[in-house]
Amino acid sequence: MAQKVSILQEYFPTDWSGLTTKNHLGAIYQTQPQDATKLVTLLHKANGGFNFTHFLRKFEPLFLESDDDFRWRLQGDSEKNIPLVSASVAGSAVSATSKAGIANARFVLTFPEQYFSMTNVIVGEKNSVYPILIVEDPVPNGANWEYTCELLTGDQALFIPYDELTAGKRYSKDWSIVEKTLSQKGGTPNYTSPFSMKNIFSMVRMQDTRPGNMINRPVAFSWTGVDSDGNQKTMTTWMDYADWEFERQFNAMKDKLLNFATINRTSDGLFKQKGKSGYVIEQGAGIDQQMDSGNIAYYNDFDLDIKWLTEHIMDLSDDYSGYGDRREIMMRTGKWGAYKFSEAIRDYTQLYTPLRNTDQLAKQGDGWVYHENFTGYRGPDGTLISVFVDPAFDDKARNKVLHPSGKGVAKSYQYDIMNVGRVGGEDNVRLVYQKGMEDVWGYEPGLRHPFKTSGEPNLMANPKDGYIMHRAAVLGAMIKDPSRVARIIPSVLA
Repeated sequence: MAQKVSILQEYFPTDWSGLTTKNHLGAIYQTQPQDATKLVTLLHKANGGFNFTHFLRKFEPLFLESDDDFRWRLQGDSEKNIPLVSASVAGSAVSATSKAGIANARFVLTFPEQYFSMTNVIVGEKNSVYPILIVEDPVPNGANWEYTCELLTGDQALFIPYDELTAGKRYSKDWSIVEKTLSQKGGTPNYTSPFSMKNIFSMVRMQDTRPGNMINRPVAFSWTGVDSDGNQKTMTTWMDYADWEFERQFNAMKDKLLNFATINRTSDGLFKQKGKSGYVIEQGAGIDQQMDSGNIAYYNDFDLDIKWLTEHIMDLSDDYSGYGDRREIMMRTGKWGAYKFSEAIRDYTQLYTPLRNTDQLAKQGDGWVYHENFTGYRGPDGTLISVFVDPAFDDKARNKVLHPSGKGVAKSYQYDIMNVGRVGGEDNVRLVYQKGMEDVWGYEPGLRHPFKTSGEPNLMANPKDGYIMHRAAVLGAMIKDPSRVARIIPSVLA
């Protein structure tokens, strides 16, 4: 049952779906005491504010020609470190008494791939202490590769300790060193093959049937709300309200799909659900599901460790190859998450530099008000951190789990951290549309409809006295590099 918002409330709001007739209006407003105001203030998400899909529109959307699957490719980093499989000296596995590399004695390191080459200088975890020279071409040994090495040092008493040669220790390549006289061979480059990511488009659709006698029908009340451009709009007829509500709900549906849709393709590549036409229903992965393949961590709901959160943010901005000058992290959260973050950094002001509006005094009536307008934070490594409060995180209709503190829903305390810089010259987080199908609408005319030109015959699609409104869109979302995103979730949602 609906909840009362005031002791002055006369009756509960009535919800219904589908065909609306004049009888509905009579049922809603059975009594007619004199009205102090005829303006109804909407309590629904009409005034919910700027959502995440609107935010993403500031980045360049991707338009594709057809509704086929869309792919994008990622290139693995050719600069990396790889784990040691084993080490041996004179044909025997190294032990605590081994002195690998002493007096230029050769030893063998085994790695899981052919990443290094002859003349490469490689280093382990103690980079400059034990530089290693690969002196022969690698030799395959089953699925692994063996490298004959020497310790590259002028200290004949130096050797590599056993704990630096245990399995799992990671090694990287520095350079290739050769003789200056008649050298014959240099190090070879290594390559990393690209791999592909794939998502699918989703098609959403709504329709609404309206009787002909509801066209321009005045009602006892008028409504006020905010349109998609943020402008206030007053509606005085049922058709005004129906059109506005239809559009609002359709846009909200698209926003939820882009955020929360889960792909319904099975492991064998098939779709099991079918629509009324008999053809399969295809639903692509939204931003939420794509983020689940990134970095996920949980935190104590009542104690946000700002240093711990900062480290997660910095992990996404360690490597800016391909990002150009744009080093931008967007932290998406609810209003309570933003409040908790703001409170937490007050005790650690040395970590962040707030970006303030210098015009902190503002004229209000006959006096002045003081305000601080935080538009973002400059992090410890120079990264711009934008805090985005998304109303979807505070939506009590969709998010049913309340926070144990009693302040808002648990989702409001979640942090989705996205590196929204550019990868390979393209935005990392993007909306994807089928060209020409990103916003489709139409109407099916019956005997009467509001789009008829006066004095001209009505071209009817059916004999019913009314018309049907239709809305549809084909759209999707893409996180190009999911390793650049992270999700920090309150423990109550674990």
